[in-house]
Amino acid sequence: MNILMTICGRAGSKGLKGKNLKSFNGYPLISYTLAAIDLFKQGIDAHIDVALNTDSTELQDMVGGYPDILLVERKVELAGDSASKIGVIKDTYLECKKRKGIQYDVVIDLDLTSPMRTVKDIENLLKTKIDQPLFDVVFSVVDSRRNPFFNMVKEEGDFVSLVNASTYTARQQAPKIYDMNASMYLYDPEFLEKHQAIFEGNCGIIKMKDYLILDIDSEEDFIWMSYLYEKFLEEDTGIKEIYDHIPKLNL
Repeated sequence: MNILMTICGRAGSKGLKGKNLKSFNGYPLISYTLAAIDLFKQGIDAHIDVALNTDSTELQDMVGGYPDILLVERKVELAGDSASKIGVIKDTYLECKKRKGIQYDVVIDLDLTSPMRTVKDIENLLKTKIDQPLFDVVFSVVDSRRNPFFNMVKEEGDFVSLVNASTYTARQQAPKIYDMNASMYLYDPEFLEKHQAIFEGNCGIIKMKDYLILDIDSEEDFIWMSYLYEKFLEEDTGIKEIYDHIPKLNL
């Protein structure tokens, strides 16, 4: 099996400025993703290429010690706030396919700003695709704390109403809802080449542990995630495995 693993991080950020370059609990934020990839590579019999798509020279310098990482320059048209991430991943895939002359079986994207993932999560992502080849995209989710059929509302003129009209009288009656936590996406390369949005295809999910913070979009998010990480580091062996592996990367 040929696997391309991508990490995408641009120089600018509309939310928390410079978040891709921040240090998190003593290490550069990107090192958590690289450590997860390194451990994943050790446990699978497959050819794996790792690519970083960025327009940040600082980010490129941070990964300079990681062996054989493919650096893909972020195109100007893909560096703006309105650029879709799937477009960046597609561009990375096409460039790596051309450079390496390899037909990849899957493309796995790991979000740089999601340090709370385990190797088992990545393994589950790949297993889900292998078990159901018809999935074009598989992505990670967590249980949602709110439900648009029961306790989420929208404004309509002077009043509010349920996001999705329903007659449910208890939360347990409403359809099961998940939050996309943006931590991991797996793409079928054929789908990636032909489409612009994930829901144009057949999608599957894997459930991850809810680490309470979904995205680092503000300084408050970063502070809370740093605080929570120390707690999960004591309790979650999968999180600790990645943290302990970071020094071995020799970045």
